[in-house]
Amino acid sequence: MAPEPFASTDADLRSHVDRLFFDVDDTLTWRGQLPEVAALALYKARAAGLSLVAVTGRSFAWAEMLLRMFPLDAAVAETGACALVRSRAHSDLLEVIHSEPHDATRRELARDRNKACDRVLKDVASARFALDNAGRLYDCAFDLVESGPPLSAEDTRRIRDILHEEGLTTAQSSVHVNAWKVGPHGPFDKATMVDRMLREHCQTSLDAASATLCYVGDSANDGAMFARAAVSVGVGNIDPHLQALELKGQTPRYRVDGNGGRGFAEVVAALLEDR
Repeated sequence: MAPEPFASTDADLRSHVDRLFFDVDDTLTWRGQLPEVAALALYKARAAGLSLVAVTGRSFAWAEMLLRMFPLDAAVAETGACALVRSRAHSDLLEVIHSEPHDATRRELARDRNKACDRVLKDVASARFALDNAGRLYDCAFDLVESGPPLSAEDTRRIRDILHEEGLTTAQSSVHVNAWKVGPHGPFDKATMVDRMLREHCQTSLDAASATLCYVGDSANDGAMFARAAVSVGVGNIDPHLQALELKGQTPRYRVDGNGGRGFAEVVAALLEDR
C-alpha cells in the first residue's frame, strides 16, 4: 500500500511524538547540501523539546562531526554498526557504542573486508571508494554518485554480487553501497543499534518508544526503522524505493512531498503545528 500523506495523519498521533530520528543523505540533506529550511527545522525541533538522533550509513567520523555541529542527542553510524551518544552528565562528552567491542575483532573483520574490496576494485572498472571511507570502522563504502560519474545499475549490481560472494553483507543508500563482515556479536542494522542505544542510555527500547518516535528516511537501508517506528515518514524521493521496501514489509506509513531536507522540514512543521 502507498504511504499516506503525513499532513493528513491524526493530530493526536503527531502531538505525542517526542523523538525525531532521521537519515542524513537525501533526507536531512539534498544532493550533498544541507538546505537552509532543514537546518532551521532542526533547531525548531530542538527548541520544541524533541530528542534528535541521526541514523545514517555515513562513517563513524561523520557521526562525531554531526554531534559536534548540530543539537543532536546521538548519531548512529555505518548502518547501525556503531553510535555516538551525548553524555547526560556532560553534554560536551561523547560516549561510543560498538557492535563489536574488541579492537582485535574489528581488525580481523577489516582484513576480510579489505580483501573483498580489493576484488571489487580489480573486477569492476568503474568502482571507487567513497571519500569518507577513511573515517570508517566497520564497513566500506563504494561511491555511486558523489565523486564521479553515476555508476550504472549493472555495475552497482556487480559490486554487490562480488561483495556477497566474498561473505559480506551490503546495504544501499542514495549515495553509497556499504559492505561489512558480520562479527561474532551477530548482524546489525539501523534499528538494532537504535534499540540498543535507547536501552543503554534512555531506559527504554525501540518497541516501547515506537508510539512516540517519528523516523524520517529516503532509501532501502531505512527499511528496518520504517518497519519499527509507529510514525515512519518517507520524504518525496522515497518513491523509487517503495516497491523494494514493500516486498520486505518495510514501507513507511506516511510520506511528504518535498525531496530531501525540504521534506524533512515539512515533517518538522507538521509535528510542531500540533504541539
